[in-house]
Amino acid sequence: MDTLPFPLPIAPPRAHDQKHREDTRAFSHKLFADFYRFPIQRARALLETKPADFWIRKGEERALALFHAAAERVPAYKVFLKTHKLSSRSIRTVADFRHVPWVDKDNYLRKYSLSELSWDGQLHHSQITSVSSGSSGAPFYWPRGSLLEVETAYVQEMYLVSIFEVDRLPTLYVDAFAMGMYIAGPVILNSALRVAQKGHPMTVVTPGLEIEDVLRVISGLAKYHRQIVLAGYPPFIKDILDAAEERGLDWKRVHVRFLLAGEGFSESWREYVAELVGQKKLAVDFINIYGTADASIVGHETPTSIVIRRLAGSSPMTFSSLFPGEQAGRLPTLVQYYPTLKYFESLDGELLFSATAGIPLVRYNIHDRGGVFSWDDALTRADVGGNTKLAQLLAVARYTRKPWRLPFVYVFGKSDFTVTLYGLNVYPENVKTALEDPSVRRLVTGRFTMSTEYRRQSPDQYLLVNVELAERVRPTSFLKRHISSVLVKTLRRVNAEYGKLYTSIGGRARPSVRLFKKGSSRQFVRGIKQGWVQRRSSS
Repeated sequence: MDTLPFPLPIAPPRAHDQKHREDTRAFSHKLFADFYRFPIQRARALLETKPADFWIRKGEERALALFHAAAERVPAYKVFLKTHKLSSRSIRTVADFRHVPWVDKDNYLRKYSLSELSWDGQLHHSQITSVSSGSSGAPFYWPRGSLLEVETAYVQEMYLVSIFEVDRLPTLYVDAFAMGMYIAGPVILNSALRVAQKGHPMTVVTPGLEIEDVLRVISGLAKYHRQIVLAGYPPFIKDILDAAEERGLDWKRVHVRFLLAGEGFSESWREYVAELVGQKKLAVDFINIYGTADASIVGHETPTSIVIRRLAGSSPMTFSSLFPGEQAGRLPTLVQYYPTLKYFESLDGELLFSATAGIPLVRYNIHDRGGVFSWDDALTRADVGGNTKLAQLLAVARYTRKPWRLPFVYVFGKSDFTVTLYGLNVYPENVKTALEDPSVRRLVTGRFTMSTEYRRQSPDQYLLVNVELAERVRPTSFLKRHISSVLVKTLRRVNAEYGKLYTSIGGRARPSVRLFKKGSSRQFVRGIKQGWVQRRSSS
């Protein structure tokens, strides 16, 4: 069974002990041969012309097929279903599928060996293993094989050609994600290299998390290219741009585009970064990937999603319509996704997805807070006045191709990435917004941790925020007070509950700020996901 829009099977062929080597080689050869032969314009034509309900229907078909394949061929999933007294034969429709128990790391992945979790109980269906960053708990090992690698290459080629125009603009692709055992750097490298090898005029370099190497390759190679794609984790990209500014690197001599992953960011951050490199085409110069170690790329920004997100950020009514029940001060990451590759559902405010991946995942609860809506719902909720007005908005954003009628998924981040203060929630996005204030953003890296603490001589709670300073910025009492004041001002604006608390108890709700020189504390990580919540510190 092929999955549209790319020629990919739902699962690898069955493992035969005596023929494993031959089967693996033949399967990988076919996958790569199909990729190098496949004209990406064919996929783009499907995305631009097929109606929205076509993609939803195809995604549902794929999810059901994946469920039945996993129930038959994955030993751990067989036991899981038996434990829940569920017969796979009873799951015939999408309505039935929605009653299948979801899985997560605790109730499924950590209870079985990696072999039991793999197709046919054969871990060697996968040839590489990555390690999750551990930002939400203990790291986990994530195997993946040729199928997920080639899927990622198709998706990369799709957005690199359709949005970043690498088929016609000689491009320097700078992979500044963490290399080594984490997924982002290696999987981005592998897939970008395959895109370049397909004949697109693109050169890939891999400086990883070395800022000096990033600046060196850009200084040495940019002159041979029409544009740079700078790929990395948003706080690290800011480190690169800050360092470049100190060295007087003139970004305006080359077109810079950004491929980002690992976390969300505000629209003011997007505008700030674009300003640093002299760019104005925000909807076609940025792509934020919703990616996971669990399943590689699960969705990505498009010009349409960026235009709609910016509308939501500027209009409380649009925000409330798109993201009902959420605080207007928290703008989620908004991406489109391919339902035939990753089938999303929303349950009780958390996201589930089903994906072949390296370990087959059926109704997998990643414990990201968010939701899903269709293309038609997006047009209605965003009140863009239908396809004609959307086309006008995209034209203003400098994107003139037809939009893809794929569904949308929005994500706020891990459901446990909050702290409570006097019973109310303070979110990482609230603090990020404060640290992006124009009076602060050049003084800090954007990395922080926060926790709820108790005063020594009383039971009163307070919010502690640890902030990493930018290069050569010294921690001073004045700067500490200023950042605390900006936090109060921002929290009162973007978090209605905090605003009421501050009105009630005044200065006791004021955050306490600790400042750290760049690189002086292990709680601030370089280039991989930052754990924003520090579970109790000593104070």
